[in-house]
Amino acid sequence: MGAWDYGIFDDDTAYEFTDEIKDDPREFFKSSFEHAIGQEYLDYDECHAVTVSAAYMDNLLNGTQFRTDSDEDTDESNVNLFGTLHKDLDVSDLKPLAVRALKRVLAENAELNELWSENEELYPKWKQGIIDVMERLQ
Repeated sequence: MGAWDYGIFDDDTAYEFTDEIKDDPREFFKSSFEHAIGQEYLDYDECHAVTVSAAYMDNLLNGTQFRTDSDEDTDESNVNLFGTLHKDLDVSDLKPLAVRALKRVLAENAELNELWSENEELYPKWKQGIIDVMERLQ
């Protein structure tokens, strides 16, 4: 059964990046942010790469816990364990890139924002979730 709701990890697409994150988290985050910032139009998967990367950084830097569909507390791909497993990973210099990339996700020319804006009930909650991550990373 697929996942879908307004949280960052409430969409199956968010989990498609876990292997790449496990391989080289810092490089994945940096390339996701830089790519998004340089695009005229940000497609669905590119938006998710940014939101997932920012959420992993938020967990690492701030200990923020996210609602996930992972019942496994020891699952290495669980965002809520990332900070514990990678406590020596320095990503503080990526915070400005993350914020800029998240702003791109909230722009009119981003597919994820376009799709969410069609849902009058949940769009404010989805958008606030992105804004909350941005504020914690500033």
